[in-house]
Amino acid sequence: MSSDAVIDALAAMELAPRRKRWASLSYCVIDAIWSTANRYDGVVVPLVQRVAERNGDPSPLVDTSKPLPPDPLPLLALLERYPTTEALRHDTNAQRTSTRNGILKADAVLRYADILVKHQVLDLAAATIMIENKQQWDEVDQALAAVPGDGQDGIRRGYLWMLCGSDWMIKPDRMILRWLARHGLDVTPAEARSVLESAAEALTERIGRRVTPRMVDRAIWKAESTRPTLGPVKTIMFDVADWPPIKNEATSLFAARHPQRRRVESLLAAAAAAIAEANWTIVANDIALDITIYSPAPRPPGDATNFLGGIADVLQGRPVSPNLDMTHLGGLRDVALFADDRQIQQIGYRVVQGTGPAYSVQVTIL
Repeated sequence: MSSDAVIDALAAMELAPRRKRWASLSYCVIDAIWSTANRYDGVVVPLVQRVAERNGDPSPLVDTSKPLPPDPLPLLALLERYPTTEALRHDTNAQRTSTRNGILKADAVLRYADILVKHQVLDLAAATIMIENKQQWDEVDQALAAVPGDGQDGIRRGYLWMLCGSDWMIKPDRMILRWLARHGLDVTPAEARSVLESAAEALTERIGRRVTPRMVDRAIWKAESTRPTLGPVKTIMFDVADWPPIKNEATSLFAARHPQRRRVESLLAAAAAAIAEANWTIVANDIALDITIYSPAPRPPGDATNFLGGIADVLQGRPVSPNLDMTHLGGLRDVALFADDRQIQQIGYRVVQGTGPAYSVQVTIL
């Protein structure tokens, strides 16, 4: 399919300006860090809203047609409220920027905040001014690129500037690349930026009103994220950069004060990212569960039955219980791969000595 045909397809979509935006630069940073490989409405938005609510802001989204209000959580206030990674992790989750050698996303947020503060970008008003100053923007953008998890194409940073109000930045993630590939343009993220910029110019001329790259990005993302899959996914696989949760006591693993809480959240966050990537839906069929433990020592700090029990317990669906408060999990409390661990009919388990601690999970529908 030619680029002209791509533009024809885009012209049939809703190319609308943004209607809502986050009221705080802190919210934009958290969104940008957590959005990679996560369900946006199911994980990212509830997580940002939870941070806002715990800092006295019940309405973190504002109407773009109205003047931007004073930032309810400027970066200096964010750093004061969360002086450590653990403090922010408590109000978010334990997901990492990557499953291999990644840092906690909470750590990445605080590193972003520290860099922006050092460049006197304290709130959304300052961010708007900075984006228009190419020299200052280049300095800030390059500094942020050093935070682990940035990737090769700067997608995370481009998305941050989109959230801050730029209509000329895009987020050429897997959704955008997949849509372009289906329409005959198999391109890199850098090439995707050029394609969408050119498309915005062509659409502006064709439609007779301004169309920005962000409008094109959003229209593609919306169309692709709601596109039905061609058939059920049979296998889902992902890695977790932590030890598995251990099931060895009567207390629910989902209790806020459970000693395994960090491990539970790491597993749920990794599963949520894999679900979004694979378009997995919770299954009721019989399944096979395969676990590989990567341990620095010959024997990990847990036995096979306790590790398998913990993983299976966390990944199964869970009924809402009036006796168990799971609000600390936010959007992660709804993450599940299968309805009940009684569906597990085959099990694979192995320990690989060397790197770690980490483990791989594979669930296959039988």
